[in-house]
Amino acid sequence: MRLIAHTQQSASAVLSGQVTVDLSAISDNIRALKKSSRAPFFMAVVKGNAYGHGLVEVARTAVAAGADWLGTAQLAEAVTLRKAGITAPILSWLYLASQTSETIVEALENDVDLSLGSLSQLEVLAGAAQRLGRPGVVHLELDSGLSRGGARMEDWAGLVARARQAELDGTLRVRGIWTHLAWADVPAHPGNASAVAEFEHAVQLAKDAGLQPELRHVSSSANILDRPGFHFDMVRAGLAIYGLAPADYLVPADFGLRPALSVTAPLVMIKKVPAGTGISYEHQAITYEPRHLGLIPLGYADGIPKGISGRPVVSVGGRRVPVIGKVCMDQFMVDLGPDPTGFEVGDTAVLFGDPASGAASADDWGAAIGSHGDEIINRIAPRLPRSYSGMVAAHQCPDYQEPAPAGAGHAG
Repeated sequence: MRLIAHTQQSASAVLSGQVTVDLSAISDNIRALKKSSRAPFFMAVVKGNAYGHGLVEVARTAVAAGADWLGTAQLAEAVTLRKAGITAPILSWLYLASQTSETIVEALENDVDLSLGSLSQLEVLAGAAQRLGRPGVVHLELDSGLSRGGARMEDWAGLVARARQAELDGTLRVRGIWTHLAWADVPAHPGNASAVAEFEHAVQLAKDAGLQPELRHVSSSANILDRPGFHFDMVRAGLAIYGLAPADYLVPADFGLRPALSVTAPLVMIKKVPAGTGISYEHQAITYEPRHLGLIPLGYADGIPKGISGRPVVSVGGRRVPVIGKVCMDQFMVDLGPDPTGFEVGDTAVLFGDPASGAASADDWGAAIGSHGDEIINRIAPRLPRSYSGMVAAHQCPDYQEPAPAGAGHAG
């Protein structure tokens, strides 16, 4: 491991915004979350380019910080991690089960575990594994109420029976059984307890069919922090490793978590306008007295939501100022007030970052538009240059260690 300050810059970076990722925050967040978990194994979810933070950079950091597993949605993300030299176990769960899918074969070749939630998926994976000449490793997914991926309970017996036959045939190996809770971000909702009870029943049916799953996993970030009874053999941390709230009532700082990502941009113009001036398209804002406006070179093409207009979420010179007028494609304005003293062209505007520094957080932005911080960080455009600092793992990651046999009931 080494300390770095790496920046992906371009000639246009002087004008554009900047995304800064503090990898040491991600390391610290993972360590804090592991202390909150009763499960022997910990998965860092790095789907969606690691929630906009940078897939490979975050994955290396996560494994160096103690993550046992990595999780991706798309198979291409998992293969990218392998090509980057990352050897930690990876589970990937979103793919098209096609008999001609070379992506599936490539994933299995690269020792990526795949989620399996239907008989049709099973046949495709078994066929791909047969072509490779070695078993594909899978985690059976139960649909416990989300109505997304996975097998419903009425289809579960058929799935586990066929999966056991595939194990006997040497085409598949069932390493895990998992589900994702429909009320994952509301840990106290009674639907979670019902879903976990159904999950435990599904695990028992799998064992009765002859399967021996090593990893049972249910919990995502909010359940890690607030429902230790759901931890089982592995937990899957997504949003919380990036320092954002996985549920409205959970304050990240209360658990030792801090945001890793900040977005800044220069103030490229300051202009005085008289009372009665319409601002931006359709004049959705009109000044009621002389004001000074600041121009920021980011817009909805960069992921700035139009709904942020009117909200005091931008910090310039340590002062919060509101967005004024409609957000444009590449720029928006902020209201600097009647007196521009203390503001200068070239000042850094902090859109969001660590609230400990006085900035608004991505969670603040999410609340301002009636959403959550995860939508904000995931919509920041790839065209913005990324800068990384903090601890980064070496290219080679620790190998997976087989868990002890799973016991009955909840872990811990």
